[in-house]
Amino acid sequence: MNRFVLKAALVLVLAVFLWVDSTRAAPVIISYSAISPSSASTWMAEEIGAFKKHGLDVQLIYISSSGTNVQALLGGSLHFAGTGATGVVTAAARGADIVAVASGMNRPPVTLYVQPEINKVEDLRGKSLAISSFGSSGHAVTVLVLRKFGLEKDVSLRAVGGVPQRQAAFEQKVVAGFMTLVRPKGAARALLNAADLDIPLGYNWFTTTRKYARENPDTVLRVLRALVEGAGALVHEKERTIKMLSRYLNRTDRPFLEESYEIARKYTDRIPQVDTRSVATVLESSNIKDVKPEALAEQFIDNSFVDRLAKEKFLEKVFGKDLR
Repeated sequence: MNRFVLKAALVLVLAVFLWVDSTRAAPVIISYSAISPSSASTWMAEEIGAFKKHGLDVQLIYISSSGTNVQALLGGSLHFAGTGATGVVTAAARGADIVAVASGMNRPPVTLYVQPEINKVEDLRGKSLAISSFGSSGHAVTVLVLRKFGLEKDVSLRAVGGVPQRQAAFEQKVVAGFMTLVRPKGAARALLNAADLDIPLGYNWFTTTRKYARENPDTVLRVLRALVEGAGALVHEKERTIKMLSRYLNRTDRPFLEESYEIARKYTDRIPQVDTRSVATVLESSNIKDVKPEALAEQFIDNSFVDRLAKEKFLEKVFGKDLR
């Protein structure tokens, strides 16, 4: 083989290698913080292959509580955290390198389930409610609900872990109740739904670091396109979504799955902009002082990626007449 042919062969091998490398899916680790309908759009994006469609090699992992998710994100274990607003706002207020780029749910459609013998909110006086952890979004919404009824100082809170742990504590009557998107398996009374109390609180914000968003804007857009398509499939493909929910929620009873689907369909945002009002809600329920909500929101909320999808008519294409 003469020198010219050898060089040509090497160039061809290098070109093939570079082409394969350039088409290789970008590895992305995304968390979800609740085994509940609030995570349904993320699960559906994986279910329908939307991440792969947009050139992403995504690993979904479950990490309970917004605070733990934010810690994992800042520690470099995640590229994106799908989590509640509380941990995100708290971290931003402390100067963390964090940015919220989209929202799966901007209202907390969580129901306060209590033991059957409890008939009204006032009956909780002197009793305890379960939360996942202090500083979580569930903690924040529970405090705000109790505050609306003047019971913040009269009801104790017990941090017991994620949805399965809270379900177990409730079934064993360790606690009088808890707020959740997932109806308990045993006997329970639904007292109220937080969304009906008009509490703006992000329940599934998609968050990354400022550094990652700045260095990988195309990846951020591809992730959001996949998540939007997951939400679109959720809205339009009921039976497929119910089968997926059955797997993730580990439940097979049809009435429960129908209810879970309706929660996901009703409250999943079609236009996934981050609602800046959540910042004031979190600050109100926390011990963070001397922080102006408007200034903080401007500092770490970036809706420009969602605005671009809207400008491209991508949201309109996915949701059609269901866009709202």
